[in-house]
Amino acid sequence: IAGGARHSCAISTDQPIACWGLNERGQIDAPTGQYTAIAAGDFHSCAISTDQTIACWGDDSSGQIYPPTGQYTAIAAGAFHTCSIKTDRTIACWGSNHFGQTDAPSSQLGQPVGG
Repeated sequence: IAGGARHSCAISTDQPIACWGLNERGQIDAPTGQYTAIAAGDFHSCAISTDQTIACWGDDSSGQIYPPTGQYTAIAAGAFHTCSIKTDRTIACWGSNHFGQTDAPSSQLGQPVGG
């Protein structure tokens, strides 16, 4: 489950997304498909699908609904940006960069717990 400014989204047990709340910028118009992780910003949301790609929807005033291509394992959203961990353990961020929030370090993250 994830909560944005005026909307919330969740992944159901059979893995589609359900969103509810105010929809003035398309933030509850979730894509179809199956997903494993979800994050909500102020007026946008993004989710990792079962093929490890990312889908985003809602407000695009800062490029926040166009993630870079690739495969991902985790996701987090800020007000107008989103960051995700790629399968190679690097970080990718997109959207607003007014305060450097999409300037993620280029090094790999440490080994995952249990890995």
